[in-house]
Amino acid sequence: MTLRNVSRALARVCEILAAAILLVVCLINFTQVGGRYLIGTSLSWGEETMRYIMMWLMMLGSVTAVYRAEHMAVEGLQDLVAPKHRQLVRSALYGIGGVFFVLLAYYGWASAIRNLAQHAAASGMPMIIPYMAIPVGSVLIIIQIMLCWVSGFEAENHE
Repeated sequence: MTLRNVSRALARVCEILAAAILLVVCLINFTQVGGRYLIGTSLSWGEETMRYIMMWLMMLGSVTAVYRAEHMAVEGLQDLVAPKHRQLVRSALYGIGGVFFVLLAYYGWASAIRNLAQHAAASGMPMIIPYMAIPVGSVLIIIQIMLCWVSGFEAENHE
C-alpha cells in the first residue's frame, strides 16, 4: 500500500465517521424539534450531546479537508506565484497549520486529562469524550499533512 493510498484511506475513514456523526446530530436535532412542538417536551440531554459530538465532526472532517486541500486558505498567496511554485506555497501554509496542530494536540491532551473525572450536566457523558476530539483530531490532521507532503494533495493531482 502506497502512502498515497494510506492518505486516501485515512481521509475516507474520517469522512465516513464525520458523516455518521452528522447523521446522529441531525436525528437528535429532529427529535428535539419534533418533541418540543409535537408533544411539548424534548430530550433533556439532546442539545448538550449535539454540541459535544460536533467537536468530533469538525476535527474528523478537517482530516478529509486537508487531503482534498479544501480548507479555507489564503489563496491570494498561491495566486501570486507561478503555477509551478503553488505546491511549495501550499506546503508552507500547511506547515504553519501543522505547527498550530502540534500545539493544539499538546495543550488539548493536557486539557482532556484535567477533565478526566468530569461528567456533562445533562447527559452524564464523560467529558473526556468531547475533550479528546481536539488532541486526537489534531494528531490525525498532522499525520494527514505529513502524508500529503510526501504523496501530494488530492487537489494537486487534479490540477
